Amino acid sequence: MTCKMLKLKEIIFLALLAGFLCSAFSTHADETYPYKYLGDGQPGTSVVLTLVDGITTDPEGNIYLSHRSQNRIRKVSPDGIITTVAGTGIAGYEGDGGPALKASLNFPAGLVFYNGSLYIADRNNHRVRKIDSDGIITTVAGTGVPGCCEDGGPATWAPLHFPSDVDFDSSGNFYISDRSNNRIRKVDTNGTIMTVAGLGKPGFGGDFGPATGALLKYPFGIFLDGEGNLFIADRGNNRVRKVDQRGIITTVAGDSTHSFGGDYGPANQSSLAYPTDVVVDSAGIIYIADRNNNRIRKVDKLGVITTFMGFSEKEFNGDNEIAAETTLHLPFALALYGEDRLLVVDRNHFRVRRVELKGRRVETVAGNGNSFFRGDGGPGGGATLDAPSGIVVDSQGNILFADRLHQRVRKVGPDGIIRTVFGNGKQGSEGDEGPARDAAFHLPDVLAIDPADNIYITQRSGNVWIVRKVDVQGIITHFAGNGTQGNSGDGGPATEASFHTISDINTDMAGNVYITDSVNRNIRKIDTQGIISTVAEKSLVSLGVEVHPNGVVIDSVGNIIFSDSGSSKLRRIDLDGAIITMAGTGDFKDHGDGGPALQAGIRSPGGLTLGPDGALYIAEQTSHRIRRIDVNGIITTYAGNGVPGYSGDGGPAVKANIKSPFRMMFDQKGNLYFSDRDNNRIRKIDKEGIITTVAGHSNIGWMQDGLEVRIAVHNFP
Repeated sequence: MTCKMLKLKEIIFLALLAGFLCSAFSTHADETYPYKYLGDGQPGTSVVLTLVDGITTDPEGNIYLSHRSQNRIRKVSPDGIITTVAGTGIAGYEGDGGPALKASLNFPAGLVFYNGSLYIADRNNHRVRKIDSDGIITTVAGTGVPGCCEDGGPATWAPLHFPSDVDFDSSGNFYISDRSNNRIRKVDTNGTIMTVAGLGKPGFGGDFGPATGALLKYPFGIFLDGEGNLFIADRGNNRVRKVDQRGIITTVAGDSTHSFGGDYGPANQSSLAYPTDVVVDSAGIIYIADRNNNRIRKVDKLGVITTFMGFSEKEFNGDNEIAAETTLHLPFALALYGEDRLLVVDRNHFRVRRVELKGRRVETVAGNGNSFFRGDGGPGGGATLDAPSGIVVDSQGNILFADRLHQRVRKVGPDGIIRTVFGNGKQGSEGDEGPARDAAFHLPDVLAIDPADNIYITQRSGNVWIVRKVDVQGIITHFAGNGTQGNSGDGGPATEASFHTISDINTDMAGNVYITDSVNRNIRKIDTQGIISTVAEKSLVSLGVEVHPNGVVIDSVGNIIFSDSGSSKLRRIDLDGAIITMAGTGDFKDHGDGGPALQAGIRSPGGLTLGPDGALYIAEQTSHRIRRIDVNGIITTYAGNGVPGYSGDGGPAVKANIKSPFRMMFDQKGNLYFSDRDNNRIRKIDKEGIITTVAGHSNIGWMQDGLEVRIAVHNFP
C-alpha cells in the first residue's frame, strides 16, 4: 500500500517533523538487538529479504517493508541504506507504549504511512498497530483474539482475524482488510469501527448492490484513491473489486477464473490468479499484483487490461530496461513511489523492484536474491520449527536440536541467533564422509553429545533406525545400524548391528554411547572402539515384567538410569548389573509431589537428564510436565501445570503451559533447555525457575519462507 497524497500545508508540516522522523524510524547496529546480521546500515540491495508482505512510502522518499519472515519493519532511505525500525525479530505481541524497536510483531503484513505515523497490519497478532513520529508503538485496532466483529464501538475492543492490509482516505479514516472475516472494516477519526464491505462469509456475490451485502473471499490488499473509491484485491475470488463513494460494489478486473487471459480486452472479462494487491495512480490507472500469473496487470481508464510487467517465465532475468520483459515470481505487494514509479515486492525473487511508469525501466532497491531458511540467521524466537525433538548443549553453550520435520539439526548460539548446522533439508541418509551441512536426514530424532563435542543423531532409514555421528570438524559418518530391523550384532562393529525402535541415546564421561530400544526391550552400549553389546541382559529378563526402556542417562560413576514407559517407573542399572527401582508406583497416574519418588505416580516417563546438583529430571510427555527427583529421593514438579498448551514465558516454569516435552539438557550455567515439541519451541528454564522461549513460535511448516506452495488449497483462511 502507498502513502496518501497530502495537501501542501500537510507536506510542509511533515517536513518540519523530519528531524523527529529520522530519529524515530531509524536504528543502529549497537542498539538492543544484534542488527548487523540483518545488514542494517548497508545498501538495501546487499541484504537478504526472505519474505516481504507489505510496502509503503513516506513523503521523504523512504520505503518501508514488512519483513514478515523476520517479524520486523525495515526502512530503505532515499540513498538506498536499509535499517530496522520496528520489531525484535521474535514472533509475539508485546511492547505497546514503548519503542517500536523493542516491540514484538507476529507476521506483519500491509503498511501505510499517514500524517507522520506508520500503520501496520500485525497479521498474526490480529491487530493494527501504529508507530508515531517518536517511534512509540501502540495498538489502534483489534483485541489480539481472532473473531468478529463488534461493530459500532472502539476499534481496540473489536476482534479482527488475520488483518492483511490497511489504508487511509483523505478524511483520516483508516480501512482494514479483515482477511479471514471476509470483510473490509473502517475506523473513523473517533476510533469507532464498522464494516464497509463483506457479509463475513467467504464467497462471491453482491455486485451492483451495497458492499455491506456482498460476499468477499479472503481479501488481501486494499487501496483508497483520491476520490474516495475503495479497491479490494479479492484474492479468493480472483477479482479486483471497487466500492464507490455511494457504497456500491462492482468488479473492475477478473472473471473468477484462476488463470491468465484477457489482455487488451475488458478487465472484468479477463482472468487473474490470486491477486494480492492493488494501487491506483493519480491518473486513475489501476495496477494489480497478479500473483500466481507472475505479472503486474494494468487497467486503463477505459477499463482495458494489459500486462505491465512480467510474463510467463519466472526465472530471474535481472533488471531490465523494459518492464514487460522482466520476470517476476509471485509478486505480492505494490506501492506508488511518487507520481512516476511503482514499487513491486517480487517475493520469490527475494527482491523489491522499482519500475518507471512511463519509461518502464526496472531496478532493484532491496534484496540480494538470497533467502533464509525459516528464520536462519535471525533470533531463535523468530524461527519456524516443526516437531523439534532431541536437544543437547555443547561446551561453548550452543543449543543444538533436531528440527525433525525440517530434516535438519539447528543451533541457537549464545547470541540468540539460529542457524542450520547439519542437514540440507532433503529426506534421506546421503552424505556420509562429507560435511554434515550438506547431508540428507530422514526425520532426525534424538541427539547425544560426548565430552569431546561429537554429536550423535538417531534417524530413520526407511522403516529401520540408524545412528550417525558428526565430529567436531563437522564431518558426518555412519555410526550404528545395518539398515535392517532386528536385534543382532552384539560383540561386533555397531555399524553391522540391527535395531528395532531406537527411543533414546546418550553418552557417559568416557565417551561410550548407550542406546535404548523400546521394542527389543533392551539397552545396548557402543564402546569407544565401536563394538556393541547388550547391557545387563539377564538382569532385565529377571525382572519378570516387560521392560520398555525409553529415556536414558548415565550418572557420574557410570550407573545407567532409564525410564521404563511400560511400567511407568524409573530404574537404575548399577555397575554390578543389579537393577533398582528409583521412582514410580506403576499405576500410570500423576501424584506424589512433595513425597518419596518411590511412592509417586509417574505417567509414561520419557526423556531424562541430570542436573548440576545431582537431581534427576524427567520429561513426562503425556502429563505435560517436567518433574525433579532430588538427591534425597523427593519428587516435585519443575515445569508445567499439567494443562497442555503454550503460556507462561517470563514467569515461573511450574505455572506455564507446556505441551509434550520431549528431551532436555542443562548447560554449564545451570539452565535447563528442553524441546517443547507440540508447541514447536525450544524453551529455557533458568536457575531461578523462570521459563522463556529461545527458538520457535506458533507457526509451523515444511516450506522455506517465501517459496511457492506446490499444492494449492483454494479455500483457506
